[in-house]
Amino acid sequence: MFVQKAFLIPIFLLALFVAGKQPALAQEAEGVAAVVNDEVISTFDVRQRMRMIISSAGIQPDEQTVARIQQQALRSLVDEHLQIQETSKFEIVVDQAEIDQAIGRIARQNNVTLDDVKNDLRKSGIDPSTLEDQIRAEIAWQILVNGRYGQRVRVSNNQIAQSKSRIEASLSKPQFLISEVLLESPSPDQDPVVYQGGLSLIQQMRDGAPFQAVAQQFSAAPSAAQGGDVGWVHKDDLPEEVRLALDQVQIGSVSQPIKVPGGFYIIALRDRKDGGAPMVVSFRQIMLPTGKTGDLKSYLKKDRTCEDTQNIKDDIPDAFSNAFDDVAMDELAPAVRAVLENLQPGQASQPIGSPQGQMVFMVCSKRYAEGAGVPSDDQIADQLINTRLAMLSKRYLRDLRRDSTVEIHK
Repeated sequence: MFVQKAFLIPIFLLALFVAGKQPALAQEAEGVAAVVNDEVISTFDVRQRMRMIISSAGIQPDEQTVARIQQQALRSLVDEHLQIQETSKFEIVVDQAEIDQAIGRIARQNNVTLDDVKNDLRKSGIDPSTLEDQIRAEIAWQILVNGRYGQRVRVSNNQIAQSKSRIEASLSKPQFLISEVLLESPSPDQDPVVYQGGLSLIQQMRDGAPFQAVAQQFSAAPSAAQGGDVGWVHKDDLPEEVRLALDQVQIGSVSQPIKVPGGFYIIALRDRKDGGAPMVVSFRQIMLPTGKTGDLKSYLKKDRTCEDTQNIKDDIPDAFSNAFDDVAMDELAPAVRAVLENLQPGQASQPIGSPQGQMVFMVCSKRYAEGAGVPSDDQIADQLINTRLAMLSKRYLRDLRRDSTVEIHK
């Protein structure tokens, strides 16, 4: 249950943020920003989180961006309090060593040390505990979600095969290499505010703020942890609104805010490629010379494999088989390619008449060439599991918000 009261970050802080100056902490008047099940979030907590967001994203905020940052900071703090309260019920404790390891990974990604990260925070007027508290909540929540749902989330071989078939079918269609920021909109009447906040973030990125850092701090999508990196996606897998918008975006550019149910997407188009991924085929060509007796149709009525064709002379003395392995489909003669394209692995064509005699093609395997974008079965399984865990995590947190008493002083 949410209750709203009067609370506002003073707008004079905008000038301080932009100038990179911080007021003396002792001089800042403190108040209550929110109460989460009797736990207080102070205005100091919100200001600290706002500074960390601004510092991490590398932006110079204007008035609208500050409003968005304030909203983001407060919502994050509320969620983290709910997460810590819930994980404490299960006696999940994250020690300082785990937190330092996580900060160490952040440091290595930026070619600095753990101490450098903490010292940079202090220079920006940010207590390192602000980052530590955020990481503590993330780790504890991940432990809880994995423990609660991890053993229950399963994917079958059939689901993996279906997903792989869908990916392979999409390879003939355009693909996009994208990163994303999802800005949630609590209600339709908030859409104009969220849209303007999105425009402000886009301008910040055009002025030099890294997309990855902005995504980590502002995006509500699961990809935020990877800096918004979605990787290669097929056109048909995108929401229609995003698909239409991407047709107008140049490589290396960022889209305008794209309205979707529940919010707005900002998409960075890093690359695109047309469909038609190269197919590699292994097949057997069975020949029965003109004038020789034998019945290929009778031979094929029994279940035959590519290995069986090696001994075809045992069944048809004058027949022989040629092996072709890992041949690029587009390198084959058009007539042969047309036959093989209509055959699945294990299938054979009907006998085809030619001046040299009768000929049958049998497909052993088909696959896309390395680098064509088809993940392994294990990768597909991980993607399916992680997607479901992310959905369950979001639903779990949503239920906590609904069942908790949260007073927002606004």
